[in-house]
Formats: sequence, C-alpha cells, structure tokens
Amino acid sequence: MADLSIDVVAKEAGVHRSTVSRAFSRPEAVKAETREHIMRVAEKLGYTMSPLAQALRRKTSTFVPLIVPDITNPFFAELAKTMTEAAGERGYQLMLCVTNGDEVQTAGYLTAMQSLYAPFGIIAPSTRVDIDALMQFDFGQRLVVIDRVDHQAGVPTVTVDSRRGIELAFEHLRSLGHRRIGYVSGISGTHTAQDRMDAYHDLAEGEPIVLDSGADTEAGERAAAHFAAMADRPTAIIAANDMVAFGVISALASRGFRVPEDVSVVGFDGLALGARFNPALTTVRQPIADMGSIAIELAEKKAADGSAGHIVLQPELLVRASTAGPRT
Repeated sequence: MADLSIDVVAKEAGVHRSTVSRAFSRPEAVKAETREHIMRVAEKLGYTMSPLAQALRRKTSTFVPLIVPDITNPFFAELAKTMTEAAGERGYQLMLCVTNGDEVQTAGYLTAMQSLYAPFGIIAPSTRVDIDALMQFDFGQRLVVIDRVDHQAGVPTVTVDSRRGIELAFEHLRSLGHRRIGYVSGISGTHTAQDRMDAYHDLAEGEPIVLDSGADTEAGERAAAHFAAMADRPTAIIAANDMVAFGVISALASRGFRVPEDVSVVGFDGLALGARFNPALTTVRQPIADMGSIAIELAEKKAADGSAGHIVLQPELLVRASTAGPRT
C-alpha cells in the first residue's frame, strides 16, 4: 500500500516517485518549490510516508529502543519521559520496550531492533546485566546500559555514584543526631543495590541493621513489620530507593508510627512523587534526565569512533519533611 500510495502522489504531482521519496526522507535534497508542491499534493491525497517503510528501504532508522523491566516503577517512567525529550531533540524516535525482567523478552527486543535498523539502544535493567550475553547479538554492540558500570566491557554505561549517595544520607542523619540507622536494601543481584548495601555496611556504626530487601513497596511493608517487632529500634531508616521508602512510611503509619517524629526515613532516587508524598520524602536524587541524555551521547560516540565510555554521575541530597532529629 505504501508503494502504491507513493506512485499515486508522484503521478498527481507530475514527478518521479524517487523525488517524492526524497521529499519525505531527505527534504534538503529536493528544491524547496518542488518539495512544497509534493507536500501539498500528499496532504490533499491524505498520504503520509511510513517511518517503517523508510527504515526498511534505507536500512537505517531513527528508532531508538529504551528497554526497561517495569514501567509501573516511577523511576523508569521518569527515565522514559526525559529520554523521549532528549531523543526527539536529536532527531530520534524513542520506542519503549517493557520486559518484566524476562531475559527471553529482552533478547526478542534486541532481535526486533536489529531488524528495524535501529542505530542503537538503551537498556535499563532490573538485575545484573550479562554483558557476554548482550554481545552475542549484533545489536548488542550498539547498546548503552544505564545503572551499571563495567570498565572492562565494550558496552558504554552511565550510572550514579551510589556509594556517595549513601554517604550523603548518613551525613544528613548524623548531623541530626541519629546513631542507630537501619537500612532496607534494593533487589538482590543488581549492581546499584550491591553498591548501596556495601556502602551502608561500611558506614553503619556498631552492628548494621538490615530490615529487609526488595525493590518495591512490599519490601517496605516487611521492613516496617521487622522494625515494629524490635526492642531496640533504629531512629532512622535509609531505603535503597524511593518506592521502598514510600512503602516503609505507609506501613509504619498503619502500625501507629509517625515519620519523622518516631523514626526518620531517607529514600534514594529523587522521584517527583517524593515531593508530593506525605510527609514529603527526604531523598538522594539521581540526575535521571542527565542519565538519559548522556546515554544517547555515549551511543552516538561509540557509533562514531567505537569508544565505550563509562560515566558516573554525582547524586545530591534533597532534604524534606521525612527526617528530623531523634526523640530524646
């Protein structure tokens, strides 16, 4: 149908079909007067050129896949939003691919993007990335990974200094007078979760208090139950991500504990939702918008010269209402 339509436009406009094709795909290669004439004819006929047809014909496209495990997590939703803007500014069309953590689904997306001649892809995994598995795909050579650093790999990466983020949380809580500080870890098997857990163990005074682990609000609920059952409770809790922090605060409230009067809570992500939560969440902010933009820059650079950059961004602390000094 696309080929038939382009022939109809060419006949109506009185030009060769290749001129119509160039008017849509490479407008700079067609005289302005001719291009405007073709566009008027196409509009009258209701014709638009399919981006997919263009990709298959030219064996290149502007499609850029963002492969994420879970769009219900606000971190990935914010990443997708900011990356859509960054991609659009560079002339790309972002395609959101949700895997639900399924490696087979991830492989399917990689194969599909190769078939669509995507110039590169961005992957933000929920678990530790198997670099060797990625590199088995031809398209794996054109991927950038967000939230992992592997300086030996040929895959560019961009992440945040998780250790520094945990340090910022400790510095803030200790400045308020907290000494017994508990922790709720992220999902096991991820690069960032391990970094944050290691940093917590290094910085905790006395015996570390790990209340639970997981990446969702249910982990926060389990942590709150553990907290409530303790005789000598921590006066503050650091959560490995904001979603866990939301779960901790909600579950504590249901058990009669007040935040920050009874216990302070710090998250990690800097999600926009944190500012509207009750109480507003003190959190370690990741520069999510920068992560997406830099990932695209790394991909373009690798395409140009084969380099695999590894960028580590610095976090910042956002102090809000979920932290205060411990009760005396």
